[in-house]
Amino acid sequence: MMKKVKWVLPWLFLLLCTGCYNYRELNQIALTSAIGIDKADDGEGYTVTVQVLNTQKQGSDSNYSGSQPKFILYEQTGPTLQHALRTIILESPRRLYVNHINLLVISETVAKDGIKEILDFFARNTEFRKDFLVVISREASTEDVMQILTPLETLNSKNIHDSIMADAKFYGMATKVTFEDLLNTYLNQRTNIVLPSVEVVGNTKKGEGEDNIKQSVPDATVKLTPLAIFSGEKMMDYLTEEESRIYNYVQNNIQNTIVTTDCSENGKFTAELISTKTKLKPDIENKKISIQVKATASIKEINCNMNLLSPDSIQLLENKINTEIEETIEKDIIKIIQTYKTDIFGFEELLYKSNPNTYKQLKEKYGEELIENFKFEVSSKVKLQTKGNIVKEITR
Repeated sequence: MMKKVKWVLPWLFLLLCTGCYNYRELNQIALTSAIGIDKADDGEGYTVTVQVLNTQKQGSDSNYSGSQPKFILYEQTGPTLQHALRTIILESPRRLYVNHINLLVISETVAKDGIKEILDFFARNTEFRKDFLVVISREASTEDVMQILTPLETLNSKNIHDSIMADAKFYGMATKVTFEDLLNTYLNQRTNIVLPSVEVVGNTKKGEGEDNIKQSVPDATVKLTPLAIFSGEKMMDYLTEEESRIYNYVQNNIQNTIVTTDCSENGKFTAELISTKTKLKPDIENKKISIQVKATASIKEINCNMNLLSPDSIQLLENKINTEIEETIEKDIIKIIQTYKTDIFGFEELLYKSNPNTYKQLKEKYGEELIENFKFEVSSKVKLQTKGNIVKEITR
């Protein structure tokens, strides 16, 4: 009898464990790639735009004719985000499946009013993963941003996502911020939010048409713009392109980038920095923060008549690069802190971790002006390793 029970139990266990309680067929769901959030026209509630993949096969429906769009936008307005998202079902025959979104676009208007409700909604909702990127839509509605057809990617949400990743790797103006990063930054009282931003360049109406991806020069594109900075939950302003790159230097976000500076009175040169590393060293007792940048570099362009086989010439160029980096970082840090009266760099968190007791004492003494009372010492050590295929100026 016991042998029969032992034989039957595994099979019963397998039968009970098959299937998923919330399983849904692909043809019953709308795969959502991106979500955009704007203020409602009346100022009450939100207008939500969702970008859904068009999974309809060509010719699978008797009503099919011609080519179909690769994605579809649905838009609804509601007093809350959940209400607006749920009423998408009034337009879409399928329920939204949001587990795999890769982009959240927040309008500038919403960001300036505050994003606390957005953070609460996405953090609370179990249907969303937390690894999607977050961007600000600059001077445009999120619908305008999300409806532009892009030539290199089927989904413009993926185009924006990949542009941010590429810029973070090869230039350093944008920065990759996931929702999880955003939430953790907001919850920490010693850090402030910084988000990448995008804008529509060109004719928005023409950009949503199929002709936009049939031209070598599209009528409209979505372009990365400098970083948006916050104080608490509210967006304050945008940095400049240079200031955005300096922010990424300080955050050790720069991987590869370029530096252009003078090599003579009338000439300039550009070097590519690789393997860039930044270290911060706080000296809380003396109210000083040291910023150390190290990198290797290669000369990509030079418009000066110099012999690059000469060690003196190489030393001169290295000094030029290092001076440019040091002066620009120090200048922009001081400018940002004094202009916006906020610590976007996370210096207060750095000081707190180095010496919590002394930090608390200084915070009580200086309050919001704590970082303004610190000095910054920047040192850059960039070594030129390659000079390109030629070492002298091309002449006839």
